[in-house]
Amino acid sequence: MSLVRFENVTFRYDAGPYVLRDLSFHLRPGSFHFVLGASGAGKSSLLQLMYLWQRPSGGAISLFGRDVGELSRQDKAVMRRRIGVVFQDFRLLDHLSALENVALPLRVAGRRNSSLDEHVVELLSWVGLGDHIHALPPTLSGGQQQRVAIARAVIARPSLLLADEPTGNVDDRLALRLLYLFEELNKMGTTVVIATHNEQLVERFPHPVIRLAGSDNMISGGTRRTAGAGR
Repeated sequence: MSLVRFENVTFRYDAGPYVLRDLSFHLRPGSFHFVLGASGAGKSSLLQLMYLWQRPSGGAISLFGRDVGELSRQDKAVMRRRIGVVFQDFRLLDHLSALENVALPLRVAGRRNSSLDEHVVELLSWVGLGDHIHALPPTLSGGQQQRVAIARAVIARPSLLLADEPTGNVDDRLALRLLYLFEELNKMGTTVVIATHNEQLVERFPHPVIRLAGSDNMISGGTRRTAGAGR
């Protein structure tokens, strides 16, 4: 069974130009994929479709073996709990500390045990924020907020992790450390999809690539893939 399947998917915002066109691919459970493409190629839109944040303009999408077009609003909300997501705007809650933001998915899932905060502190320390666990997001730099968002996305070991430019605001050393974190999560069974423009970083990790380009077809080539997209 495919965890994610796109069949001839097109997408555009309202009546604007197409961002994605005739996009078809499938991702197996436990796989790790990069999404590459120039600015405006549709990387963020693709992740938003996977997270059920947007609806396709055409074609069909299935997640976890279910056609998303047949899901009720409640079904979508339940499905999103299986997905960890890091968007470029982070979407942290400004009135909650770094620790509270990261712990939020666990608390929503009903976990209240005494080891919860200890687990969150350990993860925040791993991403270099051990001295900022009680800081509010507005007091943190962009790179620090990004790391809080990443920690929040992985804390509950989601079935599917979607990350949009997760290394865009950090140096090369920390970027590698974060990629190793995603790989460790992948080894535990999480399907990982990372959108990035950093081809040099991608070349250091032997994972398949979905490349969004200005064509109408999906072209498969070994472990590297080119997916049709257009503006």
